[in-house]
Amino acid sequence: MSKETQTDPVSTKPENKRIPSRDLKDKLAALPDKPGVYLFKNINQHIIYVGKAKSLRNRVRSYFTGGDDGRHQYARLVSSIRDLEIIVTRSEVEALRTEATIIRIHRPKYNVDLKDDKSYPYLQITREPFPRVQLTRKPRTNKADYYGPYTDVRSTRALLRNLRRILQIRECNLPLTPDKIKQGKFKLCLDYHIHRCGGPCEAKVTEEEYRVGIDWFLQFLKGNHDHIIADLEKEMRHLSSELRFEEAASIRDRLLAARKFTERQKKVAINPVNQDAIGFVREDDFAAFSVLRVRGGRIVGHSPFYMNRAGNLTEAGLLEAFMTRHYDLVDRMPDEIFLSIEPPDISTLCEYLTELAGHRVRILTPQRGEKHSLLNLAHVNAEQQMAEKRLMAEKRDFIPRSLKALQEHLKLPDPPLVIEAFDISNLAGLDSVASMVMFRDGKPYKNGYRIFKIKTVSGINDVASIGEAVSRRYKRLKDEINQQNGDSGENEDTNKNQPAFPDLILIDGGKGQLSRARQKLDNLGLHTLPVIGLAKRLEEIFVPGKQEPISLPKSSSALRLLQQLRDEAHRFAITRHRLLRGKRQIKSKLDDIPGVGPARRQALLKTFGSVKRISAASIEEIAAVKGMTKKIAEVIHNKLNTKK
Repeated sequence: MSKETQTDPVSTKPENKRIPSRDLKDKLAALPDKPGVYLFKNINQHIIYVGKAKSLRNRVRSYFTGGDDGRHQYARLVSSIRDLEIIVTRSEVEALRTEATIIRIHRPKYNVDLKDDKSYPYLQITREPFPRVQLTRKPRTNKADYYGPYTDVRSTRALLRNLRRILQIRECNLPLTPDKIKQGKFKLCLDYHIHRCGGPCEAKVTEEEYRVGIDWFLQFLKGNHDHIIADLEKEMRHLSSELRFEEAASIRDRLLAARKFTERQKKVAINPVNQDAIGFVREDDFAAFSVLRVRGGRIVGHSPFYMNRAGNLTEAGLLEAFMTRHYDLVDRMPDEIFLSIEPPDISTLCEYLTELAGHRVRILTPQRGEKHSLLNLAHVNAEQQMAEKRLMAEKRDFIPRSLKALQEHLKLPDPPLVIEAFDISNLAGLDSVASMVMFRDGKPYKNGYRIFKIKTVSGINDVASIGEAVSRRYKRLKDEINQQNGDSGENEDTNKNQPAFPDLILIDGGKGQLSRARQKLDNLGLHTLPVIGLAKRLEEIFVPGKQEPISLPKSSSALRLLQQLRDEAHRFAITRHRLLRGKRQIKSKLDDIPGVGPARRQALLKTFGSVKRISAASIEEIAAVKGMTKKIAEVIHNKLNTKK
């Protein structure tokens, strides 16, 4: 395991590891070996965790392969992950800043629980006659300069404390203006008397003298250590030669602090201009766009977009089409937009965007400097998005061997990518239900599962029950498709969320059940919808119009797939049947008791959980339930225990 993986707290027990979905596996496979930020999302596409990494590939994959650190919160995180988004950055420092910004904006659930949800602090130097130096986590654009951020907060606090003392920089928040000082509005505090402050509040030090300490502080932060150290040594020797040893000792203390402080930090330019850098990549008729959002001089996130049918436009025309569509939908427009190619009519586009924004919007094509670097970063993210989509498309085009084998054995025109299977469950003809399960690409698709309570059949009659379920399912589906397609009766939309007929229907049963299902489909005009039956005894496949069943080898992948479908439909039917039977039994036992209506029945079940526990309870325990009396409690107790 890498050092980076060891230091990140998020890991799970092997038994708690979540197997990623196909789409998530595709994204994991396409991760770059670059620094950046990763965003984990739940089933509702809400960001639940944000992290940074030196290598996105290694760090993100470790969530699904790492070992146990004994903290169950992380296992819950991994079990909630359904999607992933990444932002590639130029360095680890930029990843750190971007991570902190996104966490502050979105406050993801597991970041709040797993780590201290604070941004890293900056050193703030106010723009006053007698400036203050302090730590802040919220840099502002006005009346101050900022340096940082500092990741070692403890050391930074110690540095600030020592330099304030050595350079005699004030800690108070008094509004020290020349007029108020002359008016004598302030008094010296303890810091002056213990030589931690020069006393500007009573004019013990002039603005120019006080500014020397601030300038020295700034020189430290700017990295001019050698120059400052040389000046300090020169001043110390001068004071010593004049026998001013106390002052020389103070300079010596400053000199020691200067030598210890060697870390260089870059000043943050708090830029009020909001910027978007748009990178894009095109392959054939498909284009991927990455909008890198820069606010206040820092990357706050990126938005991925995709466009189909992009092959008919030039790259410049494609950018213009994207921008007019994208910025028509956003709430807040940037002040500057960086592009790699100038649009065909840039003046018209700028005018259009300015009108949308309500303020001037500039479109720039930077060739060098920081803006060009941001544009390159947006391009890197667009390339990463394209790589993910490419891999996902390749996976989508892959057809499992079992589906190809099934197509061959059943002589279907296409592989049955979507299969629906039916089964019946009842007990002595009571609580009959039909289950329907759906498989997509050879795997269960639980959003497509359905249950049908049999309404028109009395007693045990699996043939009639199958007929009712098939008729209800495909009559409703046909109506939905007709509505979707303007009563065309056809549906060519492959979107999983759109109604569509399956490629194959599987009935659990032999010729009788299959014949009834075929009849109901024909009655609906669905003559070409394939349907087969699978008989349990010999695992034979029955096909309408064929006298002899199809027998496949036990090793056949096609047969194993059909068996899996049949067994899943049976499991789903049994589960729902037991649930209905249990509800009926509970309802009948309590409904037979005088004085127990819906409210009391619900209160009893909420308190005890089951009829069995109610019958085992004492009269006093039953009477303690909300809405119950002792007399009713006696009736309930006697009735349930007499029935036993």
